[in-house]
Formats: sequence, C-alpha cells, structure tokens
Amino acid sequence: MSRTAPYLADGSTDGLRPAAAFDSPESRAYEAANRIVKCADGPGPTPDRIVADVRRTRRLDPQPILTGMEASTCAYWHHRPAHRTPLGGPDAPPVLLVASAHDPVTPIEGARRLREVLPGSRLVTLEDDYSHGVFASRGNTCVDGAVGAHLVDGTVPAADVRCSGPGLPVTATAAPSR
Repeated sequence: MSRTAPYLADGSTDGLRPAAAFDSPESRAYEAANRIVKCADGPGPTPDRIVADVRRTRRLDPQPILTGMEASTCAYWHHRPAHRTPLGGPDAPPVLLVASAHDPVTPIEGARRLREVLPGSRLVTLEDDYSHGVFASRGNTCVDGAVGAHLVDGTVPAADVRCSGPGLPVTATAAPSR
C-alpha cells in the first residue's frame, strides 16, 4: 500500500498537503522537480531565445512580471532532448486528468485536447473555480474522491466528472453616474 493510500482510503487529503507553505524554503524541492520534468520533456529554448524574449517583454513593460517563463532554466541545461516526449499509444493506460474550469495558468482547453490524445482517459473538472492546483488543495470532496479512487485502486470513471466549485469572484461594477 502506498504512503498516500491510508489518507485517501478514509477520504481525507489532509496528510497529502505539504507541511510548509509553497513560498517557503522547504518547498523549493517541489519547484526544482517541476523544472526537471519540464526540461526533460522536450527541447527547451536556446539562451539567445530567452534573452530576446525578455528584451521584447521589457519593451512592452519596463518592469514585467516574468511568471510563466520557467522554461528559461531549460536553456542552460547540459541535457537537451532532441524531441518532445511522445504521448498516448495503444498500450498506454487511461489517465485521469484534473483541471479547474477557469485556471489562468493551464487553461481547460489544454486538458480537453490532452484527453483526446490519451484514449480512454477521463477529465475531472472543478467548475466555477479559477485555481491552479485542484486535487488535495481546494477541499473539494468530488475532486478529491475521484482522484483518490484513481490513486488507490486505479479506478477511472466511466465518463468525465464535473464537480461544483466554490464560485468565481464577483467583480465590482461602476455605479451608474447621475
């Protein structure tokens, strides 16, 4: 039984949450692992491309927020994959994809396209939600239950799963002028 199975078997994801906040020094291993996966999946940009992209961005905004340019670290790796990791295939098992309907970092359209590439896979969507991390972080029993069943016994739902989210932020509208 995996280390996570006891937490998931009783329906609780509390033990899966990191003890340290994501912005703490202790959580840097997570970020490093994330970069390693991204850099190993396919060819990264060249150092020249990164410099050109940053310069172009700075022309648009002299103090840009460079979030989303994580691939820049791949430009300086000694290992450069010749091609992207192929996805799918007749022998690939079904995959359970999990996404928030309004995730600004990884839009839902990407998950829907990936589901088509991976035959037999299913998509768990947290509706009315804009977060990036969904499983074991939003406290949604529908999402956590579907993912927990998949992790514990490999269960893939018969169809895509749509879970009710907490709601989207309400934007203030300007009061009508008189």
